[in-house]
Amino acid sequence: MGLYILDVILFQSCFLGLYLVFKKETFYSYNRLYLLGTALLSFMLPLLDLGFLAFDLGSANAAEQNTSQLQNYFLMGEEVNLTTSGQTSTPQTLSWSLDAILKLVYLIGFSVFCVKFSIGYWKLKQVIATATFDSYKENIKCYSLSSSNNAFTFWNSIFIGDQIAEDQRDKIIVHELEHAKANHGADLLFSEILRALLWLSPAHHVLKRELLLVHELQADAVAAKHLSKKEYAQSLLNQAFDTQNFEFSNSFFNHSQLKLRLMMLQKKNSTSRSKLKYLLILPLVALMLTYTACKEESKDEIQQMTEEAEAKQLKAQYMKELKEAVAEYGMWSNDMPDKFKFSNYREIKSKEDFYRINALMIYVSTEMANENSKVGATDSELLEKVKSQTYEDYLKQKNNPTTTVTEIEKGNSIGDVPFAVIENVPVFPGCEGLETNKERKECMSNEISQFVNGNFNTNLAVELDLKGITRVYVQFKIDKNGKIVNVTARAPHPILEAEGERVINKLPTMKPGEQGGEKVGVIYSLPITFKVSNED
Repeated sequence: MGLYILDVILFQSCFLGLYLVFKKETFYSYNRLYLLGTALLSFMLPLLDLGFLAFDLGSANAAEQNTSQLQNYFLMGEEVNLTTSGQTSTPQTLSWSLDAILKLVYLIGFSVFCVKFSIGYWKLKQVIATATFDSYKENIKCYSLSSSNNAFTFWNSIFIGDQIAEDQRDKIIVHELEHAKANHGADLLFSEILRALLWLSPAHHVLKRELLLVHELQADAVAAKHLSKKEYAQSLLNQAFDTQNFEFSNSFFNHSQLKLRLMMLQKKNSTSRSKLKYLLILPLVALMLTYTACKEESKDEIQQMTEEAEAKQLKAQYMKELKEAVAEYGMWSNDMPDKFKFSNYREIKSKEDFYRINALMIYVSTEMANENSKVGATDSELLEKVKSQTYEDYLKQKNNPTTTVTEIEKGNSIGDVPFAVIENVPVFPGCEGLETNKERKECMSNEISQFVNGNFNTNLAVELDLKGITRVYVQFKIDKNGKIVNVTARAPHPILEAEGERVINKLPTMKPGEQGGEKVGVIYSLPITFKVSNED
């Protein structure tokens, strides 16, 4: 959105730059049309899809699939804590992103201009409220302002102060009639809306000023046809001072424009050949279209850089919080605050959820790699992809029907599904009477935890002279027949790996899981954590 606004400001500035070429021509209707038309074009051109001019740089789908594989791998079941400790939870901190700050600044500016608009309109309505109907002039209502020497047009009504000399009133009315008949009030409202929406753009403030000037010159040209130019100019000079200009109205006595209006009154009418200058807009528009086409790739790169910078900041913040929580509670402690625990990849609700889970996956996989020399190159490559992934990448992947995670969730007759996303989990003996999938999932996790607690030989860590926290990561599959197969383990020592595989292989046969109405293999990843006392 920010890049689009910058494009609108850039295009409007270019159009106003070209406007200087024919600003002093006497084709006021053309100038008015140019200002209004190019204001709309500046909004439309950046939106044109010129993808046929862009280069195809290939798809990142393969990278997304690899990333989802690692994410699904770390959608673990309930961890087993052989030794735990309890502490209070760490309060969550509030942070402001750069994007949020910029949005706040924009909204403050927009609000200021809306308030300014409201005050100006209120002041004008106060003046109008004192007016009394005078007469109709060419079906346009004319009002008299009591004790005033002002003259202006508001929408299709003309307001003239009763202190203006009678010999000047007819000249002013001719001028103001042109404002009313040409619907100049609609132009002013349009320019005010643009100024409020793009208040930070100098070009759109200049646009309103130029549009007001064109209105006055157009009305002056019509009025001067009924009088001599010298007499009309003298009328402007006689009446322009000691008057007030109102917002949202076309004022006859506009002090800031008086000098140029007097100069343009004396200028000879432009020749028809001068209209050719307006054709210069064609190459300018062509350049803008070319810029838009060539910029698409750069916009994607800039957007990606912005997303990566924000991702880096959030990952660092959540990684710091995670490490502090791990130091206080232990990685797999039941007392670890919920915000630091794994959750379903598909149930991520916000950018914060994603980066917390992402930081958690990076931390766990890094710890696994440090504790186990058997981590292969493929795992390292997948880990690097997770480290570089952004929330925007996740959203694209989640909504892309061809990505691995979607296919895994759909399931098929030969595929395996991670435990965290299975529609109907395998049923552990003793959990058959539970009604919901959630209850059966919790029951199974609890039963496996109790089974491992009762069978794992924790003395091995002492025998191997291991200190501090010891972790064993086990992954296995519950096949279509409910049997435990493909058991693998990772641990700081081969003996601990063998113990992890031994315990898991002793799990009983279960009722198989189902996905899409078919029996499927279910992948279950289980972290086993226990502490070894440092005492001699």
